[in-house]
Amino acid sequence: MSRSEDMIIQYLNEAHATELALVSTLRAHIAMTPEGSYRSLLDDHLDVTRRQADRLERRLAELGVGKSLVQTGVGAFQSLLGQVLALGKGPIDLLRGGGGEEKLLKNAKDECATEALEIATYDALEQVALELADEVTAELAADHRAEEEEMLAGLREEIPHLARDAVGAEVYGRKAYATSEVGAVHAAEEAAEAASRAASSLAGGAAQQAEGAARKVTSTAKEARRVPGVEAVEGEARGTVASEDDLPLADYDSLKAGEIVERLPRLSQVELAQVDAYERRHGNRKTILSKIDSLQGDAPWAGYDEQNAEEIESRVRDADDDEAREVREYERRHKARKGVLEAAERAVTTS
Repeated sequence: MSRSEDMIIQYLNEAHATELALVSTLRAHIAMTPEGSYRSLLDDHLDVTRRQADRLERRLAELGVGKSLVQTGVGAFQSLLGQVLALGKGPIDLLRGGGGEEKLLKNAKDECATEALEIATYDALEQVALELADEVTAELAADHRAEEEEMLAGLREEIPHLARDAVGAEVYGRKAYATSEVGAVHAAEEAAEAASRAASSLAGGAAQQAEGAARKVTSTAKEARRVPGVEAVEGEARGTVASEDDLPLADYDSLKAGEIVERLPRLSQVELAQVDAYERRHGNRKTILSKIDSLQGDAPWAGYDEQNAEEIESRVRDADDDEAREVREYERRHKARKGVLEAAERAVTTS
């Protein structure tokens, strides 16, 4: 591999790491954002960010890097560091600030900073590619930069509205957002410490220690699961750095797509998101990703996936009609336990 290709790969790796980190951050922000124009903007950009990460990975593969993007040297540390910092940031974003209005405003400001960094990253990548006569990479960088500029413009339009909501809530008591409980504050503190240790490990070249620290960061997210959508954030964070042995399906890489699809309904929301992130990094098989997408969504209540059938049946007996219906539909799509379905059906019939 020539020196020019090495340099292009380095800059592509940096851009890819940034996109992977942003996916985790966006998932955390979306989990705490109510429906509306700001939420729609984040949802749309999450799709864009995933697509950009896939395009960058394909370009790296065309240059001979292969599916595993954790390379020796600077590229490895940049990629893993970006992911570790994103994992540490997720639980912190869920706990930050005062009221919900202020949380959203601070998130939007952070997102603006990230978009500016991405624009600069693609500016650099495009120019490096042009200097080295790599027109394909230059065009990819220009396309991505245009999408980041569009996102930045959208965020800047949202910030005045978010700022007005924050002032109304903090100064005049006009609440526009009901803050959900998000677990113990020490979850965020432990996450920050773990991310810091991971960064230190990277600086010393200990990639395995960094991966272990990253996994510890994701474990602290369990304490924030009372926020809808956090299970998906945690699972995606795990999958970003997972190896085959970390997955909830044994011998995953040896299984055919149909075998994986058949087993997916048994998995929790955390596990589904973990498999989704791993699959996107490796096989990227549409049948698997489509099935995961059909199964993903908030459980009837926080912690549902971790409860056994007896515990769920006990709660369903006292559930109102709406909650019983949610349990019935969710259980049908997932584990389909007979006792749970019967209890939910009885609750719907008698309510």
